[in-house]
Amino acid sequence: MRLRAGLLMLIAFATVATAGTAQDAPEAAAPAKDRNIIVRPPPTEAERHKQLRDFTREVVRPPKMRQPIAKFAFPVCVKVLGLAPEDGEAIAERVRENAEALGVGADRSPECVPTVRVAFMAPAAGPATGWLTSESPQLAHLASYQRERVLAESGPVRAWNKVVVRNAEGQPFHYADPKAVLDRGVALPPLFEPFSATDPIVTTEITGAAVLIAREAAHGFTFGQLADYATMRALLDIGAPEGEVAAPTILTLFTAPDPPDGLTVFDKALVRELYDASRNVKPRRVYNDIARAAVAAERSDEGRN
Repeated sequence: MRLRAGLLMLIAFATVATAGTAQDAPEAAAPAKDRNIIVRPPPTEAERHKQLRDFTREVVRPPKMRQPIAKFAFPVCVKVLGLAPEDGEAIAERVRENAEALGVGADRSPECVPTVRVAFMAPAAGPATGWLTSESPQLAHLASYQRERVLAESGPVRAWNKVVVRNAEGQPFHYADPKAVLDRGVALPPLFEPFSATDPIVTTEITGAAVLIAREAAHGFTFGQLADYATMRALLDIGAPEGEVAAPTILTLFTAPDPPDGLTVFDKALVRELYDASRNVKPRRVYNDIARAAVAAERSDEGRN
């Protein structure tokens, strides 16, 4: 009996103690409501189209004198300098593959004359700011505004395209002057009046491209990243974007803390749509087509993921 009475008293004591503990415990604090959190929906297709169209206009260097955007008319011949032969050939081959995949084409003949030159500058060449001046012979073929663009670029890269403006008969204008047609370097009288409402057929052709990259700045990147960056700078008269970008792009290779591993959806749309367009189409239409293709590709990727 004493044992049973002791057990009953112990159970009663434990029950009272538990109840007291539960009563003494403070109530759990309710989760704080953060009134500063704003949930924004993703942009609509029309809003995203405008974002990418504006970004394209920012990246593609604007043509002069109502000219179309310049591009190569023939498959490119690629040469890489400043690296060990096998490393240089690996980058050159990746650029050729990109050119073929994006509709530009590549000349693989061993005897082809290089139209795309990518040079990795040794430290002995000094900083990029000292590689070129307005009097450099490498820039002598450029118009004054094109030289200014090259010299104004910051960072470890300098890139430019040699652009020829041609009339309806395929004759080049002297330094983009629509009234100076060249014949073996000599200006001739114009055979027609260009830029008129009845004769808008003017084309701009990239006949050569150069991309100079500081070798020290290339450390840590893959051959694929370097080749894809060179592809974009060579195939288009294009600059590296500054500040916040509207879409991932390999053009941020030397500025972004976590750059893409290769060509992005936007990059591929940019090149493909330009090279698919008519040679004398207005830039505004090209910008719209690039944005439309990039939006469609983004939506397709989202659907797969």
